[in-house]
Parts: sequence; structure tokens; C-alpha cells
Amino acid sequence: MRRNISELEQRLILLLKRNSRMSIVDIARELGTSRLTAKKALDSIVSSGRIKKFTISLADEEIDMVLVYTDNLENIPENIILERFCLIDGSYMIILYYEDLIKIKKANIKRVEIATSREVNENMTRAEGIHCDYCRKEIKDNPISLEIRGKTYYVCCPNCERDLKKRGEVILEENSGHQ
Repeated sequence: MRRNISELEQRLILLLKRNSRMSIVDIARELGTSRLTAKKALDSIVSSGRIKKFTISLADEEIDMVLVYTDNLENIPENIILERFCLIDGSYMIILYYEDLIKIKKANIKRVEIATSREVNENMTRAEGIHCDYCRKEIKDNPISLEIRGKTYYVCCPNCERDLKKRGEVILEENSGHQ
């Protein structure tokens, strides 16, 4: 069962999905909160098990993979499986590096597809209760993120995105005129 998490915790997760090495000071600045509040929010989502791990991805590990469909995982060494999906019909789809395909020749393979690359969308999350930084309405779908003056904002639609960008440009012009 998923526990309800606060909007602050959800925004923190979105930040960490973009950069899991972000310092707590930078997180606090992005969230517009104190370092202590940001640290408590991070500790809360880590201790609850919501965050499974902090990791990095390497460009050369995102190329030349195969998607293998099989009814069982027998004769497939666990250490070569990058990702495993249990499908609704009880079968599996696994992702391996292309060069490891030879290691599963004795497995019961239904289908193999070759992927030249993999991209992960860091902005995708099951966000609930996040409010638009422009119109303050609750964002029902995945939030659109934009960066203005080093701070990340989340908006609900392209109109709010455009208007928030305009507001940011006006503030920049006003600030540069006072120097």
C-alpha cells in the first residue's frame, strides 16, 4: 500500500529523479524551504521505502540491448538480466545487453527484439496533489517542469508554462534595470 506523501515530498522526488546527487542545500533552495525541512522530507521518503536506491546511468550502458519474451526464467543467468517485467499472463519480458544473448541459447524464448537505445523520462512520476506554480490548480497529469533563474517550477498546462516564462522574463528585466 502506498502511503500518502506531501506535495513537498513529491517535488523532492521529482528533483532527485533529475539529479540524485543534489545537495540538501540545493534541494532546500529549489523547494523554497529550510535545509532542515528538506532533510526531514528526504529522511521521511527514504525511511518509508518510497526511494529504493540512488543511482547513476552511464551513456554506454543505454545502448545495444535486447528485449526477450519468455515463459520462464530457467536457463537465464540472473546476473545478466538488467530489468525484468512479470507480465499479466505469467510470462516475462527481460532486458539484456545484446552481447549476453548468446548466454541464454538454452532458454525457452518466445520472441526477441533488438533495441538500439533506451531513454528514461526522469519527469515521469505518479504525482498526486502537486499544485501548479502559476495558477495554483492541482495538477492532474504529469507536471510540466521548467527552470527559471536556477529554480524548478511545475505547471499544469502549456498556457501556464508560457505565462510563467513571461512572468520570469519580466522580473529579470526589472531586476537588470535596477542595477
